[in-house]
Amino acid sequence: MATKAALDGYSPEVVGVVRLAGAALCFRALAGPGGRWWPDEPWLVLAGVALGLDFVLFTYGVHLTSAASAGLLVNFGQVANIVLARLVLGEDLTARRLVGAALTFAGVMLVATATGGSDSAGSGSLTGNVLIMVAGVTWATYAVAQRRAARRSNVSQLLSPIFVVATLVSALALAAPGAWHDPGGARPTTMLLAAVAVSTVAPYLLYSHGQELLDVVVLTIVLASTPVFAVGLSWLLLGDVITWQMVAGGVVILAGIVVVALERR
Repeated sequence: MATKAALDGYSPEVVGVVRLAGAALCFRALAGPGGRWWPDEPWLVLAGVALGLDFVLFTYGVHLTSAASAGLLVNFGQVANIVLARLVLGEDLTARRLVGAALTFAGVMLVATATGGSDSAGSGSLTGNVLIMVAGVTWATYAVAQRRAARRSNVSQLLSPIFVVATLVSALALAAPGAWHDPGGARPTTMLLAAVAVSTVAPYLLYSHGQELLDVVVLTIVLASTPVFAVGLSWLLLGDVITWQMVAGGVVILAGIVVVALERR
């Protein structure tokens, strides 16, 4: 929601780079004396490249579709998460996880096809939906690569070099025409700062701590609860139109979350 509001005054390229660069500085400060600016192993490089691509694709996608749709469609990455977590991390594929992922995928498909509006608007929304879904796959790659990396004394030491690489990757998009045509404004600037603190630094810190406690597949599917907040906030604060098809898709996604969240460990 903060990202969508920031796009009213800044280009998708600038929003993505500022979010990543601001988070990189925060994580480096929190990392302490043992922190690094640059990764010291290939898994951190892969995580950074994947995260940079995720931010570029996600920000372009949000620019073209609604915040409510974006909040639901990012859960497409769960399918990639299951495959990657099994192949790279050797995590179990239980019946509950497969059913939960299948329900989530079905819900995402419902939301992805709920474009509505005029032909041009519908086309732009569909393109944005596809970008969000691809971004979900790149984010899954980041999540698995980060989990595969060697543990550090604190999660900020893990995140700092990842976000530095991600910033450099996303900065390539600044060469695009129109990337620097930013009218700014008080509200977009405030929301951009909120996107750095509330939508980037805080959730990635919490997610990284969660990786220490849960399997990647379980953690990612439980995090799919974000649709509830994404849809509600986008309707209340941004005036996004919520269709019955989107509501139905959100319900199916939440059903997938519950199936996995109730798995006995």
